[in-house]
Amino acid sequence: MAKEYFFHAASEGIVDLFDQASRQTGLSRVQVFEDFLTFTRCSLAGQTMEDEYLATVAKGYDKGEQGKRGIDTIAKAFGKLVVAMDETKGDVLGDIFTGAITYGEHGQFFTPDSVCDLMGALAIPTEQTEEPKTVCDPACGSGRTLLSVAKHQPHWEFTGQDVDHRATQMTAINLGLNGIRGWAVWQNTLTLECHRVYKIGFNLAGGVIREVPVEQSPFNYKQPESTAAKPMVMPSEFATDEPRLESKSQQLDLF
Repeated sequence: MAKEYFFHAASEGIVDLFDQASRQTGLSRVQVFEDFLTFTRCSLAGQTMEDEYLATVAKGYDKGEQGKRGIDTIAKAFGKLVVAMDETKGDVLGDIFTGAITYGEHGQFFTPDSVCDLMGALAIPTEQTEEPKTVCDPACGSGRTLLSVAKHQPHWEFTGQDVDHRATQMTAINLGLNGIRGWAVWQNTLTLECHRVYKIGFNLAGGVIREVPVEQSPFNYKQPESTAAKPMVMPSEFATDEPRLESKSQQLDLF
């Protein structure tokens, strides 16, 4: 088994609780972590994701004596996460993810918090702007770059997109628990295929995370076949008699 490594001291204690929940449920640590993300997201959704929450509990988190069940241990882990995030102002979830869950599988080594903070300080005005702006990270991981920008401009709107649903949920939780407004999108930003969209911020229905149907979201880029792009015709003033090379690629022929 790969060696665990954490940037935040509190991460180890939370992972210990994941291992305890693993023993209580018979599920792996990786599965418990993924379920923890689901539990946390649903808990921050103002009772709008109860079916998903209860379906996850039914995996075995409700077995045993009250107070000693897997779901009770998950609740303790959530409490420790909130305290750790408040004390460190860092991305504890991402620290756990790379340090004890994936160990960097598929190249998922997240940029350290300190480097994200440096990039944010160099690229973003340190004095708050009057006009809100939008910030997008198309491969957001756990959303720590967005968190760094929000330290300077917390009133902006932040969007994080990632092909990994675990990363999307971490971003949604990080934004929600830090009081940041924006979107967390489970999406392949190369093919534009979109699976789930979460809107982050307080809403009248309660909670800070609300799922928006993909087709009703700003991230539904799929167009009907009738509106598919057609070949461009060069205006007459730019026409030329010079022969053109035939392109064998499927990309747009720009020259």
